[in-house]
Amino acid sequence: MTDIYDCVIVGAGHNGMAAAGYLSRAGKKVAVVERMEKVGGMTSSGYMIPEAPDYLVTPCAVELLFARGSGIIEDLELHRHGLTTIDPDPSYVYLHPDGQSIALFRDYKRTADDIARIHPADGKQYLKFMEVMDAMMDIGFPLMMAEPGRPDFRNIGKMISSAVRSVKLREQLIAISKGTADQVACEWFEHPATIALLNGIAAGAGPVDDDGNAAAYMIFAVTHRLGTGKPVGSLQAFANAMAKSITETGAEIMLNAPVAEILVEDGAAKGVRLDDGRVLRAKAVIATSDPKTTFALTTPDAVERKLMQRIAHVPANRSNAAPFLANVAMKAPLRLKKHQDMRHDDADINQAVGLIGLADDVRESFAAARRGDIPQRHAVSLSPLSNIDPSQAPEGCSIAYLYLPAMAVDAREGWSAELKDRTMASIIAQVSEFYDGFQHEVGRFVETAREREVRLNATNGCVTHVDFGALRSGLHRPATGFGGPKPAVPGLFLGGAGSHPGGGVSGIAGRIAADRVRRFLK
Repeated sequence: MTDIYDCVIVGAGHNGMAAAGYLSRAGKKVAVVERMEKVGGMTSSGYMIPEAPDYLVTPCAVELLFARGSGIIEDLELHRHGLTTIDPDPSYVYLHPDGQSIALFRDYKRTADDIARIHPADGKQYLKFMEVMDAMMDIGFPLMMAEPGRPDFRNIGKMISSAVRSVKLREQLIAISKGTADQVACEWFEHPATIALLNGIAAGAGPVDDDGNAAAYMIFAVTHRLGTGKPVGSLQAFANAMAKSITETGAEIMLNAPVAEILVEDGAAKGVRLDDGRVLRAKAVIATSDPKTTFALTTPDAVERKLMQRIAHVPANRSNAAPFLANVAMKAPLRLKKHQDMRHDDADINQAVGLIGLADDVRESFAAARRGDIPQRHAVSLSPLSNIDPSQAPEGCSIAYLYLPAMAVDAREGWSAELKDRTMASIIAQVSEFYDGFQHEVGRFVETAREREVRLNATNGCVTHVDFGALRSGLHRPATGFGGPKPAVPGLFLGGAGSHPGGGVSGIAGRIAADRVRRFLK
């Protein structure tokens, strides 16, 4: 059977559905094919713990930080389709072992005051730091929104205006954009708690000792301005709202429809062949799968060997460090043991993402992962999901999302069930120093990078598809020749985390791919 579309989109993650939404609103005939049984991809959630079937598990992302500023929520009318969000304030809190804490409030001046209680000089520095971060966001966010290689006068105007206003901060902006996150944290601040707060946040974007990683500190400005946006009902509710939106405007979603081949004929993409034999012919294909997976699906020998080799060498968790994720269900409330009681204000930090781990723990996590070892102490961010949204666990119970930014993709001794259990035992022991509730665990969902690779078909389990870095951004993401308006293979467009602007739940990559396809179809 052969169906003909203007565009076939591979993957019903948020970028794939964003692309479908913009194209269907432009009157194009669009099909989205998804290998899983539901929409969402890395933004999907579900009831995945057999021993705790009433607890909602979020295996990847948990918040809409960048989507708040991308326009996707408004453009696709997601609130009309059921999306509601909660913004805990504070959103993050660093938990020092001695019981002190630093809360990240929407008001950055209040955050500076919180830091000043621990270290007055660091509190003053945070105000100066935020001046630079605000300038970085004013320049960086329009850069994220702009299509690489194509003039975008609206965003260019914003960048130029921001650059002019920030000329006095030029040297500081350059130093931060080029430096390592660890270097910048130590350069700007003195107290171990403040440095640990910064390193804990930056670690989510990759190794804190990689040059250019400090650009991740723009997240402070984004969080202060936009809030984090925790969807009620988890990110699956966000994905479901997107699906309702795009089907309302005519897009077709096919679930349980893995792609066997991206058809490349006469040097151009002509559609896809599904595992069940169906052929979906199309004038264009958008692939939101990671670039290595995408090009491995193309018709054998149909793409130039040089291009295939260039993609084959794209780095994905090259340093052997990748996020290690766990959801832990508990038949009891989850509460901080002492940090809440030691607060000097009325801030409810039981709803904030708890950052656990000294700066040395963050550093050692990445170093151990490179060696293939499991560290004795971990860097952990704990999202108390049911404290924010009680619907995600039964009444009186709780579920926690544990995100460890650096764990070995391939452990030296191999990821056996015994090693997973041993690693989780050490993680639970550490977080139990800070939180009550884990002694009442009733089940867990734990996923290594290799297991994520199998479940989501993402090379090396890389959640950003391609490692971040200045040399693989814009036109050069995922590789030179693949990031510009003109696709390396005519008709085959990349529209996932492996393309500009990269990982994170924003939908920008999907929107840019849709714009490119619209021009291509003309």
